[in-house]
Amino acid sequence: MEFKYTLWFDRRLLKRSHKLTTAPVRTQPRPQGGLKLFYKNLKTSALATSALFVAAVFTASNAAAETLTLNQYVLPKHVVVKDGTMPLIEEIKEATDGDLDIKLFTGGTPLSAQATLGGLQAGAVDAGMVILTYHPAEFPVVQYLNDLAPPTDDTLVVAGAFNEYLMTKCQRCQDEFQEAGVVFTGSYTAAPLLLVNREVYRTPEDLVGKRVRIPGGDYNSRWADYFKLSPINVGGSEVYEMMNRGAVDITLNPAAILQTHSLADVAKSVITMPVAMHRVSSPYVFSADSWAKLTDEQRRAFLDSTAVAMMRITAAYLKDSETALEEAAGRDIEVIEPGDELKAVMSEFLEQDLETIYKIAREQYKIEDPEAIRDDFIALIEKWKGIAEETGRDAEKMGQRLRENAYADLDAASYGMASE
Repeated sequence: MEFKYTLWFDRRLLKRSHKLTTAPVRTQPRPQGGLKLFYKNLKTSALATSALFVAAVFTASNAAAETLTLNQYVLPKHVVVKDGTMPLIEEIKEATDGDLDIKLFTGGTPLSAQATLGGLQAGAVDAGMVILTYHPAEFPVVQYLNDLAPPTDDTLVVAGAFNEYLMTKCQRCQDEFQEAGVVFTGSYTAAPLLLVNREVYRTPEDLVGKRVRIPGGDYNSRWADYFKLSPINVGGSEVYEMMNRGAVDITLNPAAILQTHSLADVAKSVITMPVAMHRVSSPYVFSADSWAKLTDEQRRAFLDSTAVAMMRITAAYLKDSETALEEAAGRDIEVIEPGDELKAVMSEFLEQDLETIYKIAREQYKIEDPEAIRDDFIALIEKWKGIAEETGRDAEKMGQRLRENAYADLDAASYGMASE
């Protein structure tokens, strides 16, 4: 049987025909715990439109396979889609003998990054990509863990430790996901945020007073203040124009932005000093109701595939940034290793900021034992350093080890399911 479906990205419509089997999209009741967040992020009418849009995509006279709707606000060429989601879709089909398929929406339609959590709570889609730190009130422990500076620059190590901690050692994290009406299945770690500069800067004195674009977050603001920079919080899509006309001197981003946003045309240097490591983008967060309607075998298939997908995406992010740095020299962009002065100031900042992070954890996030949480997380970092060495930092092998260490012992019949 042949069905029409619509793939949306970049807010432009492309139509293609594929052979699909599908079931009508079910609009799920909105969980009471998510009402406050839902009204903060979305107007009722807009969300209703999103749900109708998704439902209208599927037209069939009869249904044979279960089809899940997955919203990812990034474009199809993004590493999340091409290196993570597309292989995962095929693996899920194979593992379920074709009984479970995934319909992917990209580019912010029907749900933007900010709106996805509310959309999941309201049942507009079955699963979606959520930036967890957009919602610190709902996920305070995750916010705290993301603020902590890991004792490594290896994003694969951090991805392994972060996922193992959330999946196996953080009951409060799981309680927070359940209260929000969603199910966490893993997150990837983006390449480290570096200083991409309009001019050539080398020392802390060179940075004083410069206008730096930061990707939001209190930690990044504190870092900018400590280095006597002037922070500007604008979207990544605006950086090229602002740097081109001199409104921004520095942007805090992975080096891949040189290619993905054409900053290679306007930047003159990159300082390879890791400032932060974003590890809270979760590409396959489920509505709790949709997760509960899967069979145990389908949930098992999803957990097994997402474990490897997290490492694939993490590795792809890092590769893109490494490639951008390698090609920078050919574009007359100077790649600068941080000197002793910059390293010293960065170390000073991290040392004094830890006490600020602890204070915020206690007073704002109501975490009674932030030091103990950090100790457990750092211990897992050390464990994953060993795994990285054993596997040669191969993404597939590290994904298998993540499955073994964090996912294999999860009971598919009970993980993410509401308590009676």
